[in-house]
Formats: sequence, C-alpha cells, structure tokens
Amino acid sequence: MDRSRLDIIPKKEMCLEINTESVSAVAAKQILALLTQYGTTSKTMRELLRLNDLDNSLDVEVRGYIQSRVLGVIRYLNTINYIAVRALGKRSLSDLSVPDQSLLRLAIYELRWAKTPLSSSIVNSLDSSGLSDNVNQAMKLDLDKRTRNLEYSNAIGIKESHPTFLVETLSEHLGRDEAIELMRRNNGPRDYFLRVNRLLDRHDEVIPHLKKRGVVLEEEGKYLDLFRVVGGIPSLFSSDEFNEGRVIIQDKGSVAVGHALTPRPGLKIWDACAAPGMKTHLIWELMNTEGQLIATDINADRLEQTKQRWSSLGCDGVSFVEADAMTAPVSDADKILIDAPCTSTGILRSHPSFKWRLNKDTLMSNMSIQNKILDGILCAYSDKPGTEVVFATCSLLPHEGESQIDSAMTRHQFELLEIPYKGSPGYSGFECSDEVIRLFPHRQNSNGFFIARMRITE
Repeated sequence: MDRSRLDIIPKKEMCLEINTESVSAVAAKQILALLTQYGTTSKTMRELLRLNDLDNSLDVEVRGYIQSRVLGVIRYLNTINYIAVRALGKRSLSDLSVPDQSLLRLAIYELRWAKTPLSSSIVNSLDSSGLSDNVNQAMKLDLDKRTRNLEYSNAIGIKESHPTFLVETLSEHLGRDEAIELMRRNNGPRDYFLRVNRLLDRHDEVIPHLKKRGVVLEEEGKYLDLFRVVGGIPSLFSSDEFNEGRVIIQDKGSVAVGHALTPRPGLKIWDACAAPGMKTHLIWELMNTEGQLIATDINADRLEQTKQRWSSLGCDGVSFVEADAMTAPVSDADKILIDAPCTSTGILRSHPSFKWRLNKDTLMSNMSIQNKILDGILCAYSDKPGTEVVFATCSLLPHEGESQIDSAMTRHQFELLEIPYKGSPGYSGFECSDEVIRLFPHRQNSNGFFIARMRITE
C-alpha cells in the first residue's frame, strides 16, 4: 500500500481503546456493518445495536468501543456529510456505494472528532476504495471558513451538528449562547445514574459491593438511592448486581418524573403510557407495593416485554393492561402519569438518531397524540376533582410541553401544583411557564424533560 496517499493519517495505526490489530479489525468490520445497515433502513442506531446483539465473546470494552463509534458517527452525521461532500469534489456522496459512504464517514469521525489513529484495516479499505485522498481533503477543510457566509441557523446546525429547526427553537427560547452550550452537551457523553432496586435489595448492602468492584459512585442527594456513576462503568455492566436487576440504570430526569407524581402506599395509580416500564417500577417501589398500580400501553408487544422484565424484578403485583390511553380505560385512579410519546429530543446524548428523524410531520403527529391523550383523560376525570395528573415528555421543544399545558388550560379546570424536584422554570412567554419545570443536559446533567403536575378542580 502506498502510504504517501494518506499523508495526514498517523503511522501509528492502533485504535486507542483496542490493544491488538486483530481485535481492531473485528471492531472495524462490525462498525462498518452497523453504519451500512443504518444507511439502508429507517431504524435508529440504538435499535440496530439491540437487533445485532454484539458478539458476547468480545470484551465489554470492545463492545463499548463499537457502540461509541457508531453512535459518534450518527451524532455528527450532518457535519460529517457536509465535510464529505466537499472532500469528494465533483463526485456526490450518493455516487458512492452505501458501504463506501460508511467507510468515509467513519474515517472522518475517527480523525476529526475521536482524534484516533486509523487501524490498518480501515487504511487498507480506504486505499482499495480510492477514498484516501478524499479523507486527506476532509481533514484539511476549515469548517468555520466554509460556513462563514451561511445563514446563522444553517451555519450553527452544521458546526454543532443539529437540525436547523432545533437550532432555531433552542436559540429562540434559551438565547444563542446557551443554545450552543446545550447542543454541545447533547454531543457529549451521557451521564449514568443508578438506583437500588429496593423491591429486591437495600442500598447499604448493594452499594458497598459495587464499590469493591471498582464502580465509583457519587450520591445524587436529591432522591433516596440515586447515584451518579463517575467511574467503572464496564465493571458495573458486568456485575451481578446489575445483571440480576438489583441496581437499575435510570436517568435523573426519569426519576424526577416518578417523584413528581408523589406516589404513596394505598393509592390507586394509573401509568397511562407505561412501556418500557422504568417509571412504573419506580412508582411501585415508592408505593411500597401497597395499593393498586395499573400500567397500560397501546403497543401489545412493548407491554408484554415490559411485563416480563419488571415482573421478575419486583413488579409482579402490578396490573399490565393493553389499552389506548386516549379512551381513559381506567376511570377511578387517584393519580395518573402521562409520560407521553414525543420526539425524544431530550435524550439525544444516548439516542442521536432522533436528531435526524425530526421533521414537521413527526412533530405534528406526536403533538396530536399528546393532545388527544391529555384531553381524553382530563375530560374523563372532569367530574373527579382532586385527581392528580402528571404530564411529562422527554423533549426540549415547547410544542411538546408548555404549549400543550397552555392549550389544556383553555378547555379544562385544573390547578398546577408545585413539583418536588426544583429544576429550571418552563420556557418564558407561556401562561404555565412559572408553574412547570424543565430539566436540561447542560444545567441539571440529566436528560431533557418537561414536567407539569396538575390537580383537577371543580
């Protein structure tokens, strides 16, 4: 191979996290296969990772490396595409086969973002595909200079790798500087939080065991048994405590939603959009398994998976029912959680594919579903004053938060209640702004969430 054709690629070819060239070649093969699949399907990368079920014979570090690389490419996809198009010159990206597109994207990501020397398997593939010179051109491209004359939202969308609509929305409601801070946090690593499954164990027994395994934990302090994982994540994922469900990985924002409902033993609680059941489990735990918890979901397969998973982890007393929340199939609950379907823009750190699935049709469809669920439940409980309803979405968009509550206030009688967790106030300019909360990756180190707590009045 003529290495002069790859003048900007370091001669040291070992990937930073991979210790042997043979393992690196195996990892590169799986990474390229996943990226190629992503280019030929509508599935998200997280779905593809689950479906492919990475080879368990590989070390957990290697599997983590593969996952970080494919998610990294997707995280910066529009920026990588912008660079690739200009590096290709007269050729367009669509002129390349999908595998070669994946190869070029991976090489650009490795060198510009991961700043990792390419393995020889990638170098050989670039050479045989005739893409070596294009990679060199990609590394020389000055992104600031290239985007200088573009309209602001387009330029920032490319530089910070977010869709233009999201750039415009975040800039409008947070200001340009803070919007950029949030987008950069979206492109960074996720924070891992865990809580002890108190239906199976106690934290004073489990946590010391994890620490002995090298898992470094920092007590969050806001909620009982919630810890931030600050080190030893591979040790956590390989531990018996994790694999037996004695500890549960759950984002701080998701835990905040469960606590916002203020569950108590003896109540009848309805979790209206329950799958995948993380909040269902937490609610049942906070109820001390006393009372009645009904978990419904319209998707039968997801509900069955939820039931199978959580019944073995302490939720055997929960009633799982296939039902459409819009029809309000539970008519006499004391408290109701509506964790509504949404665009999931609050979880872009761990699910970057959602950035590139965001469009007007998707947003309008989700808004319509949210509106119908909230409207249907509030109508059904209009003659039951005192019923409490928590509405939440893992979204950064006001369309799926403040706008929904303001709209509901024009049609229904309810008061907004204080939320136990002190997050940020809602976006300004809405009637409900000061009585709802938002959680942000760059402010609270959590996923992005909107939470409103309501009590139906006469």
